[in-house]
Amino acid sequence: MPVRTSTASDTGALAGFQPGDSLFTAQGQGFHGQGCLLQATPREDVGACAARLLAQAAELRAEADATNTDTSTPGGPRPSGADGARPLLLGLLPYDPAGPAPAQLRVPRSLRRIHTPSGLPPAPGTAILQRREYPDQTGYERSVYAALERLHRNDGLRKLVLSRTLELELERPLDLPEVLARLWQASPHGHTYALPVCAHSQDYFLGASPELLVRREGRRVRVHPLAGTAARHPDAAEDARIAQALLGSPKDRLEHTVVVEAIEAALRPLCRTLDIPAQPGLTSTARLWHLGTLIEGELSDPAISALDLAITLHPTPAVCGLPTADARRAIAALEPFERGYFAGAVGWCDTAGDGAWAVAIRCAHASGRRLTLSAGAGIVPGSVPTLEYQETGNKLRTVLDALGLA
Repeated sequence: MPVRTSTASDTGALAGFQPGDSLFTAQGQGFHGQGCLLQATPREDVGACAARLLAQAAELRAEADATNTDTSTPGGPRPSGADGARPLLLGLLPYDPAGPAPAQLRVPRSLRRIHTPSGLPPAPGTAILQRREYPDQTGYERSVYAALERLHRNDGLRKLVLSRTLELELERPLDLPEVLARLWQASPHGHTYALPVCAHSQDYFLGASPELLVRREGRRVRVHPLAGTAARHPDAAEDARIAQALLGSPKDRLEHTVVVEAIEAALRPLCRTLDIPAQPGLTSTARLWHLGTLIEGELSDPAISALDLAITLHPTPAVCGLPTADARRAIAALEPFERGYFAGAVGWCDTAGDGAWAVAIRCAHASGRRLTLSAGAGIVPGSVPTLEYQETGNKLRTVLDALGLA
């Protein structure tokens, strides 16, 4: 079944988004997965599980093609892929594979390719009944001080990423099409995403990530890590000054270098060529400037899929730290909550192994009227606790803006 393409000028492309559907966008285009044909929640060997799901979906497609089954009949779904031929899997990986949140893998019952809404829909206009920061500012800054002590003790740690949450109780549940349209329109070149995270189809993990974990097209690989952040300013001249200051910041350059070095170490053995610019560039969102480095390479083995690469790279030091195992232990000791899918990975893969995965940041977990937003900041020598708290607040505004609550 060919993918239907929409060029809606408002929320039209997302107006048909129903409970149980899924969304992932990249480079101005999106996949709207309607319903669910196959799904799994593996805790181990996610890559093998995904391959099985895609193989099963391909078999179902072949059977449907052979019998010319109508897609509208309950007994004969025909899964559709990104190009109308390959079944496509959408997935969500947790921050910690050993944690309580399992990976979420699903092959949609049908798939639409859609484009960025061109008109910003009105803010949903919901009210906040209750709000809670966890930890609060004092608690978060105390954790940053503790992280700096660990870094200064030279325990082998080079970087830690510490996060916090903002828990909201809203007047009414989210209107997902409106919120997703606002997230996508505000960040058309980023990655807007929404996937159900349990059997209850109203329970969603959603967001708009500016950070590409990995994209694979044939043998070509692209990674675009972001680390080092500054808040933007409405005055153009001041905004430009802030961007240049970020480029020259020793603290932010150190934070970014750690991430690039770790990604190079992971990719170099898998690639026959790897191009890494000597200096980072600037990437912007509506709220923030980031240091970013576009890394491109060519795989040695074409059998390595986009999901394989995502599993290999995740979590990067941009959301965890370095060394990874030491940083995980320190985060578990300093953060008073489970991250779940925050700082995980979200994206897609098809039967050819092509796909794109983003770092699961600028996000929220929505369950009915309850919404939990998460954001983190990289801690390296030279970090200032108050400024790191402010940085997490700026990152939380991505979702708050989409709700009209910032």
